[in-house]
Amino acid sequence: MSGDNSPEVVIEGALQAARDFDIEIILVGDKKYESLIPADAVGGSVRFVESKSVVLMTDSPTSVMNEKADSSMAIATLLLKNGEADVLVSSGNTGALFTAASLQIRRIKGVRRAALGTVIKLENPFIMLDVGANTDATPEILALFAKMGSLYAKDVLGIENPRVALLNNGSEHTKGTELYVETHKLLQADQSINFIGNCEGRDLPTNFCDVVVCDGFTGNIALKLMEGMGAFMTRKIREIFSYSPVAKLAGLITLKYTRALKKQLDYKEYGGAPFLGIAKPVIKAHGSSDAKGIYSAIRQAKLFYASGVNDKMAAEIEKMKKVTENA
Repeated sequence: MSGDNSPEVVIEGALQAARDFDIEIILVGDKKYESLIPADAVGGSVRFVESKSVVLMTDSPTSVMNEKADSSMAIATLLLKNGEADVLVSSGNTGALFTAASLQIRRIKGVRRAALGTVIKLENPFIMLDVGANTDATPEILALFAKMGSLYAKDVLGIENPRVALLNNGSEHTKGTELYVETHKLLQADQSINFIGNCEGRDLPTNFCDVVVCDGFTGNIALKLMEGMGAFMTRKIREIFSYSPVAKLAGLITLKYTRALKKQLDYKEYGGAPFLGIAKPVIKAHGSSDAKGIYSAIRQAKLFYASGVNDKMAAEIEKMKKVTENA
């Protein structure tokens, strides 16, 4: 029920995903919207669970645990916690979803802070974390984000030896705030990841790395800038090919390539951002997702679950803990 365009687009995207991905979908929402689900889908690939309230985008993150414990988001989180679902997808209030996931489902043992990551496809697909869940961090927390992001890139994105970079305002190891200088030292010493050093904002579209590590404040600004530039470029390309009859002809000739570029710049292609460090898979779909965005988020959720990456993260973190204790 949460999200800018819910619930119709959520239902549409989920129904298509159920058909294409051979999965079962549980839709949680207001009873009056149950009629939008085709009769032949109910009881088969789709199940409906009723909720009584909605966590709004303007609500406090803690509302999902308190006055709106009967909301679609709260109930969906409990379904995941209790094992009735394997993975959760929501396009609702990010802070509320993060709160519900952290407090109800809990974090992987040894994870002090979970991270909100997002997969971005420019010259290459890469995951950036954190992009909004943690506006402050410590070097140790960012080092853990690097570990989790590397495992996700390997097991979900299929990158054999992911290149990990630290988003900074210069390539030299001495650049940035104390947080980033100290994080650089930790990542440089970590032999379990392929750390390649700092990356600047201009490096992100150039196939520079596969994992980008930063605090949530920095990551959210970088993410929104890339989304805005993608929309800007798409709009400008459309304008260029509408200037004159000759331009329109050129547009028809290059239509195949401009459509491919538009698809590459469209955040809806990946659909959602995984919460890394939560004990069970949770995907945060974009608040303005349309049916395509929900569909893509569910596709990513299936890959997330099938990869077993959460179990691998737990094993790696336990290994790190033992090494620290024996040092």
